[in-house]
Amino acid sequence: MVDGALPPALFVATSALAGTVVSRPTAIGTAVAVAAGTAVGLGIWRLLQRQPLKQVVRGFVGLTVAVVFVLLSGEARAFFLPGLWVDAAYAALFAASVAVGRPLAGVVYAALFQTGPAWRLDRRLRRVFAAASLGWSAVYAVRAGTQWVLYREDAPVLMAIAKVSLGWPLTVVAVAATLAVVRRAVRTRPTDAAAS
Repeated sequence: MVDGALPPALFVATSALAGTVVSRPTAIGTAVAVAAGTAVGLGIWRLLQRQPLKQVVRGFVGLTVAVVFVLLSGEARAFFLPGLWVDAAYAALFAASVAVGRPLAGVVYAALFQTGPAWRLDRRLRRVFAAASLGWSAVYAVRAGTQWVLYREDAPVLMAIAKVSLGWPLTVVAVAATLAVVRRAVRTRPTDAAAS
């Protein structure tokens, strides 16, 4: 969470503070340098601690894409555009998976827990996974919608707050709710003998 959240938070804070005393391009350049320096520093810290660099690398890739958007547009709010588009794409993907009868929540659950495709043969489980997929679609739609409104209002500080508050906390709640509903459905599923 720290590896992913700290560089963007420092980017926004530096951009906002520097923007009060220097020109916009200088403020953005300073913010980019602070965010990139923080990401590199986190990577070095993880190396020294002999910890995995997976999250640092993912965060650095995301940061690089966001910085490219900022540099091309010259606006701090563009930092959040890639994440906004990714969230919108996930919202559409989860909803579309329900529309075509292959709820993505079921596919992900089967892959993570190695249950295989048997859930597709159970009408009740398909409904549960369809509802879960629509729930995930709503989570991503809320993120994208909130970010879009704040983007249009040119409120990068509020965008940073929304990104953090609608990021991991909302994901943890969605995962817990999905697992609770699915596990309850799996536990109460009729046996094959009773079903036949």
